[in-house]
Amino acid sequence: MDHPLEWLTPILGYLLGAVPFAFLIGRLAGVDLRKVGSGNPGAGNLTRVVGVKAGAVAALLDGFKGLIPMLVLKSWDFGPAVISLTGLAIVIGHNWSIFMGGRSGRGLAPSSGVLLGVAPALIVWPGGWSVAGWKFGGGLAGFIAWSSLPVLTVLFDYPAASVLACFGLAVLCVGRRMQGNLGRIPGFRAAVHRAIFDTDGLEMPEAEETART
Repeated sequence: MDHPLEWLTPILGYLLGAVPFAFLIGRLAGVDLRKVGSGNPGAGNLTRVVGVKAGAVAALLDGFKGLIPMLVLKSWDFGPAVISLTGLAIVIGHNWSIFMGGRSGRGLAPSSGVLLGVAPALIVWPGGWSVAGWKFGGGLAGFIAWSSLPVLTVLFDYPAASVLACFGLAVLCVGRRMQGNLGRIPGFRAAVHRAIFDTDGLEMPEAEETART
């Protein structure tokens, strides 16, 4: 069925995604995540600076802000295209929050929530690579997981809306990694290295220690 608010949901999705839960939890703990650790106001930096419990809470909240809107829109019989676009808007809001002056989180938790809501079975793919990341490097594992996700949707003949959602999630996750954190080393080579390995470059060990977020 058609909804009069279907073109408004992506805007609302962006605003919801832009809520910086990790940054707010950090402020409650007395720290500004933009000025400590890696400088990224996300759950990863919060975990290192404040603690695992705080980081886990932020990651769950970020995941739920991706998942719950998908489930709500499905229950209200919104079309798959609107649901997918709203999910992507949530991740865009998280990655480039208007409340944080632009660049903010990395989008992994809300992307996982959106994916779980749009194509639940596919969550096994990035989840499995996350576990594999403990063995040979989370940065490379994350790149493989998200960049290859759209291929799986095509191979397993997912609907067009799911293919669009997964392709968008891959672009947003990898693109945000390429940006790095505020103050990261600029340049195409560093951007490509960040996309694949989530570091600025092998010749920059001091940057690598704080690049992951």
